Amino acid sequence: MRKSVRDFAALLGVDTTTIANWRSGLSMVVPRSNTQAILDTAYQSRASEDDRARFEQIVAEGEAAWRDRHRALENNRTEQLAPAAASPLDVTLGDPDTPAPLDFGISDELLTVLSRLQKLNRTIDLDVFDQLYDSTYRTIAQYEILDPAILVAPLRNQRAWLDELIDDCGHPATRSRLYEVASMTSGLLGYIGVGCAQFSLARAYCQESYLLGDYAQDDNLAAWARGMQSFCEYYAGRFAEALHYAEDGLARTAAGPQGVRLAINGVARASGKLGDVDGVHRAVDRAYELLPGPDTPVGVPSSISLESYSPAQIAGNAATAYLSLAKPDRVEHYAGLALSEMSDENSPWGRSLVMIDVARSHVLSEDADLDAAVAVMHEALTPARGNLMLQVQRRGSEFVRDAAARWGPTPELRTVEDVLASGHEER
Repeated sequence: MRKSVRDFAALLGVDTTTIANWRSGLSMVVPRSNTQAILDTAYQSRASEDDRARFEQIVAEGEAAWRDRHRALENNRTEQLAPAAASPLDVTLGDPDTPAPLDFGISDELLTVLSRLQKLNRTIDLDVFDQLYDSTYRTIAQYEILDPAILVAPLRNQRAWLDELIDDCGHPATRSRLYEVASMTSGLLGYIGVGCAQFSLARAYCQESYLLGDYAQDDNLAAWARGMQSFCEYYAGRFAEALHYAEDGLARTAAGPQGVRLAINGVARASGKLGDVDGVHRAVDRAYELLPGPDTPVGVPSSISLESYSPAQIAGNAATAYLSLAKPDRVEHYAGLALSEMSDENSPWGRSLVMIDVARSHVLSEDADLDAAVAVMHEALTPARGNLMLQVQRRGSEFVRDAAARWGPTPELRTVEDVLASGHEER
């Protein structure tokens, strides 16, 4: 039963993103009972004797142990057949008890190897496609803890190569699959562009991502790209456009995985900036209603995940929306819900942004305390110091502006300005 991601998803009748999530091992979600029943039926009716034997070994040994043993056997066979030992990769072996380094997903070396594999085939190699899809999906899923600077060059190279593959591919179904990966790649480049304040370029990449998702006839992917467009316009200060893109994405796939993100990160935040109190209330309520029940993510997934947002992410974005409406009590309520799930390890940027919202809410409250607000700001900026992303830079500047309007240019505020200035110079 060794199949591609797309073929296995079609066999089970589920989304390709669901299979990719299982395969990457990044989701803590347990399949629903009906999904488990489909898996059981497929196993009973489609699995060969070899498939079942392999499955029983994996269950008995654990997937990691089985893969390690399997690789060892393959390596032994290769060594017996090879006339000379191959040169090893340039790696440094450390303490065996030290956790393995993070697999970043996309890299220039991976693209080079996959490109060579593709040249060995006259058609699009399914294994090459699956690796492209998996590595891009992994980058999206782990984006919160990656350095965007190391991703830009590989993403640009991947996007150019995908254009060549699409041009060389005449089969409509295969072209559609390539459009999916190209859409994700362009969306990532657009998101990074927003973080660098390159709004014109980011806008173009996000529009390209949407069109490619549409060409792939994947409503969830097209809605994901609409979320990217909304995010771009929000930070470009074009809040009506941000609202438009989010609402259009919701109209396309309200009940899909991207519905929660579009409602809270798109509609609620843009409505807050536009002063629409009722619009924010409705969007926050809708985001919670759209959570996918038992499949709801826990903790803090990637803010650009192809899956649903978690309750903590809803709360964090709700705090931002209510801050725009100058409602400090609601800001602190939702911020408390979000921060209970956030840490510098699982969401350093998200935690910083929510804490800045808390600091700004202190400025807005009747019993405002400058020292307390500044202390929260310094804590918020600590994990990001020296490498401030645009969102942190902008919200930090808004804090200084609001606090200076209330207390004047105090020495305490100057310390915050110094941190923001140093981070801006290094960004």
